[in-house]
Amino acid sequence: MIKQVMIPRILAILLGAIAVFSYAPFHYSLLAFFSYTGLLLLIADKTIKQAAIIGLCWGIGYFSSGVHWVYISIKQYGELPTIIALLILALLILYLSIYPLIFSLLLRLFRKFAPAYSIKQLVFLAPVIWQFTEFLRGYILGGFSWLQFGYSQIDSPLKGLFPLIGIDGVNITFSCLCGLLAYLSYHLFCTIQNKKLTLAKMHFFNASIALLVVYFAPLLFSLTSWTHPDHSRQVNIALIQGNIAQSLKWNRTQLNQTLTTYYSLTNSVIKSNDIVIWPEAAITDLETEQQLYLKDIDHIARENNSSVAVGIIDLKYQQDNYDIYNSLIVLGDKKPYQYPTSNRYLKHHLVPFGEYIPLQSLLEPISSLLNIPMSSMSSGAKIQKPLIMQGLKFTTVICYEAILSDLVLENFNSDSDFILTVSNDAWFGDSIGPWQHLQMVQARALEFGRNVIRSTNNGITAFIDSHGNIIKQAPQFETTTLSMKLSPSQGLTPYATWGKLPYIILLGLLLSLFIIKIK
Repeated sequence: MIKQVMIPRILAILLGAIAVFSYAPFHYSLLAFFSYTGLLLLIADKTIKQAAIIGLCWGIGYFSSGVHWVYISIKQYGELPTIIALLILALLILYLSIYPLIFSLLLRLFRKFAPAYSIKQLVFLAPVIWQFTEFLRGYILGGFSWLQFGYSQIDSPLKGLFPLIGIDGVNITFSCLCGLLAYLSYHLFCTIQNKKLTLAKMHFFNASIALLVVYFAPLLFSLTSWTHPDHSRQVNIALIQGNIAQSLKWNRTQLNQTLTTYYSLTNSVIKSNDIVIWPEAAITDLETEQQLYLKDIDHIARENNSSVAVGIIDLKYQQDNYDIYNSLIVLGDKKPYQYPTSNRYLKHHLVPFGEYIPLQSLLEPISSLLNIPMSSMSSGAKIQKPLIMQGLKFTTVICYEAILSDLVLENFNSDSDFILTVSNDAWFGDSIGPWQHLQMVQARALEFGRNVIRSTNNGITAFIDSHGNIIKQAPQFETTTLSMKLSPSQGLTPYATWGKLPYIILLGLLLSLFIIKIK
């Protein structure tokens, strides 16, 4: 009896854990199907309690392997004892695992209308419930949308769907495919076990064809160029990777060395490049405290007819409060730099516990344990103007914001030339975290058909083309620059044109099929 109870739970943990290998830097995309399909098969015929526990176990395996790198941020940079850091990591994993638990619970509660192992349950209902729980995970407590299954398919045939229906659409398509796979696997197993068909041959054949068509058909869309380069407006862009160790980055005694590093690297490339991009918070000081330095950089930029985007901290006094912003400002405009400039981007979506404390009155005891600098920041406007450099428009996001397709969509304009993202992934150390982050940025290039320019402190600094391919990247943990001549893109992808409408229609279609089947 104990063995019968424990085996599904252990199997669920293992199935959840292997999913990490479907993401970057491993890229075994088929393992994502194996992981999620396995979860569906495990919970399809279980009791409410059994399904909930299996969902929780799967989530523990999934997030333990997928976001274990958070420990590096907590332990090394939060300066906590190992036992406390492990406890906080365990609480995070347990919290995130609640969402697969909710998914499993809801799927089981609807079994009166969707019998176990049926098309209704696995293909029509499960994808809708999964998207509902992913929506919750992306919004509650500021949200944590890391490790959505669609990203694991960035190198699979499903890649062609990103410009049409975005990450949410790819997620739900992936879930439908897993439902079909679970349906076919169950009946194939029963046929072998019972030595007789449990499903009509034609029904089995149709389901198999549907699985193959939905999986491989997007390859045709991958051959389509939704946007095209405007070679008449080519521009030379240089990315600066300062490689300032996170343990030193916010140390006041390190500031002068940091300023010297970025000054020197910029000087080395500015004569041969039109635009120079520094990473997030390259200058770990207030903008008002670095006026002479910024004016010097501005002078060099204007002298060379170039633009320099600088990551810096801005402090504003308004409504009897001091507000601190994670900013990206542009130097080298026609007019000399004079604080405050309007050509700037203020980070909107802040990282919970890293840049602000959600539910501060309740969670202050946890946040007070973490020695994280600049953890009380203010949020910029949700919709902001693009940065203008050399007459080109850059839809801009900072760090974590790059994984938020909705935020990019709201700020993207039809005349946007590039997508620009700056980041400081030093928090992740030498882990898989930066690679996962880069993979999600690739999806933004696909969705909007724009080249993505990504400048980071210590990696992974890269240029990504409008098809989501990494065309040039700098090695991690090196002080270096990365330069490339790029052409802005013209035209719009279906996703950039219609936004989430196709995804909502797809969601509505699945719900309609489920309701029709019920009747």
